[in-house]
Amino acid sequence: MAVLGARQGSGVLLRPELVLTSAHLFEKGDAVEVAAPNGDGRVPCDVVWSGDPKTCDVALLVARRPVLSFRHAAPLRWGKCAGWQPMPRCQVLGFPQVQRYGPGELEAVQVPGTLMPLSGRMRGRYVLHADHHPPGPVPDGSPWAGLSGGPVFAGPLLIGIASGDPMGWQHSSVESVPLSAVIDDAGFRKALLEHWPDAPDFEEVTSAYPEDLIYEPAYAKAVKAAYSRLEIFGLDELGPGDWDLDTAYFSLEAQSPCPTDPEPPGLPEATGVPAPQGTLDSPGIPDPPDAPEPSDVPEPRRIEDLLGSRPRTVLRGEAGAGKTTLVWWLASHAVCRTLPEQLAELDGLIPFVVPMRSLAARGITSPTPSQLPKIARLPVDRPPDGWAGRVLEAGRGLLLVDGMDEIPQADRELARKWLAGLLRMYPRTRCLVTVRPLAVGSDWLDQEGFEELRLLPMGDEDIRSFAAAWHRAARLECDRYADEHWAKRQRDRLDKLEPELGQEFERNAVLRDLARTPLLCAVICALHRQWNGLLPKTRWDLYSAALNLMLARRDAHRRILKPEGIELTADESRQLLQRIAVWLVRNGRAELSREQAVRQLGLALRGLRRVRAQGATPVVLTYLLNRSGLLQEQAPDSIQFIHRTFQDYLAAKELQESDCLDELLLHAAEEQWQDVLRLAVGHCGRSEEKRLIAGLTAAADAAPDRETEWPLRALAAHCALNAKYIEDDQYQQVWAGLKRLLPSRNQRELHSLGQDVVAAMVTAVRS
Repeated sequence: MAVLGARQGSGVLLRPELVLTSAHLFEKGDAVEVAAPNGDGRVPCDVVWSGDPKTCDVALLVARRPVLSFRHAAPLRWGKCAGWQPMPRCQVLGFPQVQRYGPGELEAVQVPGTLMPLSGRMRGRYVLHADHHPPGPVPDGSPWAGLSGGPVFAGPLLIGIASGDPMGWQHSSVESVPLSAVIDDAGFRKALLEHWPDAPDFEEVTSAYPEDLIYEPAYAKAVKAAYSRLEIFGLDELGPGDWDLDTAYFSLEAQSPCPTDPEPPGLPEATGVPAPQGTLDSPGIPDPPDAPEPSDVPEPRRIEDLLGSRPRTVLRGEAGAGKTTLVWWLASHAVCRTLPEQLAELDGLIPFVVPMRSLAARGITSPTPSQLPKIARLPVDRPPDGWAGRVLEAGRGLLLVDGMDEIPQADRELARKWLAGLLRMYPRTRCLVTVRPLAVGSDWLDQEGFEELRLLPMGDEDIRSFAAAWHRAARLECDRYADEHWAKRQRDRLDKLEPELGQEFERNAVLRDLARTPLLCAVICALHRQWNGLLPKTRWDLYSAALNLMLARRDAHRRILKPEGIELTADESRQLLQRIAVWLVRNGRAELSREQAVRQLGLALRGLRRVRAQGATPVVLTYLLNRSGLLQEQAPDSIQFIHRTFQDYLAAKELQESDCLDELLLHAAEEQWQDVLRLAVGHCGRSEEKRLIAGLTAAADAAPDRETEWPLRALAAHCALNAKYIEDDQYQQVWAGLKRLLPSRNQRELHSLGQDVVAAMVTAVRS
């Protein structure tokens, strides 16, 4: 913009009413105006700070009304030269004498050039050598007169304010005052923060790299495209309904460890043995008698309120708790600068989403910075060489490491070393790591300055809010129907079902406990819709009903017959999917290639003659990918289940049906197998339940130390609580073994018990 005082100069608009320019353009008391291209004429200004023209030739102006609207402009970024090598592709903008085509007619100029960091160092100046032929001399001074106060940019970074035309260079150079020097003046800093409290931090720059400017908007667009749509489980007849993330996103509560006692107190020693439970889940867990005083426990807060003040966070959450949804939401909003005020520290950062399951499937153990933009396989061209490293070096990166539990346990230490090394190399990088509660120790990343947060189960009010949001999204689904009469019928039906489900949640504590995670709450909403108000009673009934609807009734409901030329029953599809699921569990994987999937399906088809007669194995795989709603291929040659919970459920069923309970018991001490084992008990018959519980008890009796024994006792207690048939002597034996270890010593032990076991123990203590 043009600055009009005793002399005409140039300036740069920091905010709609805040202008930075040169101090030598006016004297104290001068009237000052500014005018911007496409602006609304001249705007009077007040000088709120002015430096010494000889040493700090910069002034800060406040316009008496907005000069321009910033609604669609990206926030200004500030930089400083961090090296001494010449920096090409810089530029200065302004309204110099040489660009005038008539008396009083101003015209802007854009002067590209190379910044020479050492050339003006002794005088505290930057020197820009113009790339083009220098302008010819003018009779009454410098041809650059009027350029003073103009912004000097290195790429997207404002690094200086033009101040003069150095002698002896025949007008081929322009001097500027570095902003990094101005900010050191206490008066300037005070005036700036009064009018711009959110002024940006300085970013170090060693070269301008204009190709970064071209690439970053394309990368932002690709991130938005990849992560702004979410599959809401249960919409589109329990298929993967694809919805705008802002419609699907639900803010969850989280909690940090107690500041005075990060390890929670152990449960008190039980005075009796809990009575057998008739359902899978018990009502909410009451505090044990020796729980800490409420004032000692950090208050639960919404996750957005906690993440903004934590540069590095390990976020723990159960399966289906919403960890990946949060990662996607952060990525899509950070890159578009649309995060809420609580997360202003993350707004505008460049997100690198690292799905750990994809790394494991592709054999990548320690991705380099240059690999980070490629891991998520975004629909964008290859980045400029070194771009990711420059982003991280400047402190502009947001590293989102999703699913540390989805790589084999043996590889997690290598992953920790990779992450630690990367963050030591780029210490200003903000980082979020998501993981299941027991996958890594509480001190796993302590040395790297990580803080712990834990996603909490949804409370009763959250369940009601989530169900309301799910039904809103379902009503939006009706807008996709071509038949408006049918759409109205479905909307009316949802209007009737929503309050009925709310009443079910109010009166049925077991149902509420099943709905404590977003995933299972969505499944309940979907089944309630499909079953016209009927609902399953246990977790196994819930999974079984969801699978039956997805595998059989979904296409029948839509009158889709023999898609891909194949027709499978729900049981046939389930048996095929079980083979893939158990292979993933046995190999500690979360993804497999098409070739591996075809091989496993081929083994399953040996016993499925009717399916085998309908098509070749690759055709069957295509059918499952397109029609089951349970498998997805998010990237070429990388197949996974839509959620690991379904993978574990199907793997448990396969191990039970193939008489491989001994294999389960062999791996009972391994964290990646324990969720499978917990689900297996619900598939077992009477003799199998007895055998499974006896095996866990025997393994616990033979354990060499408490660390090994505790999870085995916890698993045995879980199976005993949820067994459909268990004799009293075996039930008493299980609880006597756990009782000998009480009280729990740390948070890890408490978590490993599980909600149902803790609830049963506390009930027994208080009875």
